Amino acid sequence: MQGGGLLGKAMEQMSDGTVLAEISSEQNSDQESGLLLGGKQLSYGIGMGLGAFLLSWLLANPSIQSNFAWSGIVPVGLLGASFYLVWNAIDGKFVGVLAVVYLLLAASPFIASSVSTSSITISESSLSIDSTEIDLKIRQSGGLFSTSIDSAEVTVSLSGSEVWSDSVAFSIDRADGFGDYGLLTLTVSDFYSGNPDGTGYVVSVDTGESSDSYKLDSNHLFRTVEEVQTESFGYMGTGSDCSGDTDNCVLGVVLTTWIGLDAIGNSRPGGMPLASYNVTATLSEGTDMAVNYPPITVVNGIATWEDSNGEFGDGEFQVGDYGSELPLDGSESATEFDRMYIPLSDFHSSGDYGCYAFSVEVTQSDPWGAESSAVSETFYEFEKSGSTESWAPVSSC
Repeated sequence: MQGGGLLGKAMEQMSDGTVLAEISSEQNSDQESGLLLGGKQLSYGIGMGLGAFLLSWLLANPSIQSNFAWSGIVPVGLLGASFYLVWNAIDGKFVGVLAVVYLLLAASPFIASSVSTSSITISESSLSIDSTEIDLKIRQSGGLFSTSIDSAEVTVSLSGSEVWSDSVAFSIDRADGFGDYGLLTLTVSDFYSGNPDGTGYVVSVDTGESSDSYKLDSNHLFRTVEEVQTESFGYMGTGSDCSGDTDNCVLGVVLTTWIGLDAIGNSRPGGMPLASYNVTATLSEGTDMAVNYPPITVVNGIATWEDSNGEFGDGEFQVGDYGSELPLDGSESATEFDRMYIPLSDFHSSGDYGCYAFSVEVTQSDPWGAESSAVSETFYEFEKSGSTESWAPVSSC
């Protein structure tokens, strides 16, 4: 019993020693595995951090930032992953220092770029008095040690397609209460390619270090006539105004045309205060010319023509600011309409009863719309029924 007891105790001691040895071996193995994994994490983290740092310097280039501002997310994401790996591989008490180091790594290329390079911003545009030029006010910021700007690559696009580009002399040589700026002048006729659509004209300016884009004011660039409408009505007289057995008579005609942007539905064409075009207007009695209105020239919305000593109104009218109406006045006053009408006595034709055609043609020179003209023609029947004359629209003659 006693021997068995001693043998049992010896066996138990041997068994305990084996277990302890196994546990110690497993602990040593886990420690070696942890050290190995931690070493790999540290290497991976440092390598990823260096790669992200180099990439951030590349992507901090102003030309890349101007076109791909979102690209800065890539190095930031890689630095975040690097921070996580290094953080798990080192003593926790160094986390604060590590965070500061990573923040400096992430910010340093952009800080250096902002000091060594400048950026431009197109802040506003203005139209010259004669509407032939557009001035862009361009401001410069940053770039304490950047080189001065002496030229710029300018591109103008319409509906996403480039219509004009050129290299122009440009510098930041002015200042106001908001800081330094420069003026870049565009000649409208250089880039004009038709009326702007919803996208409009977009100008891009690239100085080499930085670039910016700006949508031009579409109201400054509606220059091509799209639609013309015409209307004539008889100016009526009664009693002593009339002769013979006529109680209600047509004393003359009032001629009006509307010239501008394409009309919506039954509305009149839209006004174009900056358009330039030429207008030819006639009123025909059959094959004879009843009224051959003097040629009208419209420049920047100011219509002018030869008034022939008052036979054709005042010879000038502002068109486009408050609509597209252009009245073709005559020599006699229709006070109730605040208009001048053309009396039948001024007709070059006989002025007899019959069908009349009122025609207006609008032409433009290049680049505003030289390829085609806009025309409108309406028809009217001048007739008498009983003792009443009338001037009424008809579909054709």
